[in-house]
Amino acid sequence: MVGSEAKMVNMSRRFYPSTVGLLLGLLQTGFFFQLTFALSSSIGTYLMVTLCWLLGSAIGVFYLGRRQGRTGLFLALALGAYAGCVVLLGLNPFNSTLWPLYALFVVATGFYPGVFFARMAPVYPARTLFLRENNGFVVGLILGAVLFMLTGRVALWVAPGIIAALIYLLGEPLPA
Repeated sequence: MVGSEAKMVNMSRRFYPSTVGLLLGLLQTGFFFQLTFALSSSIGTYLMVTLCWLLGSAIGVFYLGRRQGRTGLFLALALGAYAGCVVLLGLNPFNSTLWPLYALFVVATGFYPGVFFARMAPVYPARTLFLRENNGFVVGLILGAVLFMLTGRVALWVAPGIIAALIYLLGEPLPA
């Protein structure tokens, strides 16, 4: 490997889980704020986001992560589902009959973290993978909330796209 190539591989291996965690924190914060402001601010909204995210993640870990296919497709699906939810909320604010559709958007977004964990398990020791992803996730939750307070909803639309592009550029590390 050429020196600059080796540095990029090393950087990808070091920062990939944290960057994915950052994206996941931003997406979860975005879902919560978008649904809270345009649908309902009840505990049901929080529970729906949490439980549907976990369901999607479980499907990703136990089923989709074992299938052939690029992880980038699941990243694109997550962003597409998130965008679909945002657009539908904008077109139909406070329409509670669409709860099941919003739940499906969150489940589809949850596929990506499940696939991520399933595919990164051979690359990193479990403690390293969870530590880095979790730290990125916490930063994403905080950053999403702060950006939302400072810039409004635009942060919930733009920040996930920027971080997803960074994840794509870093490239998925392969097992050693």
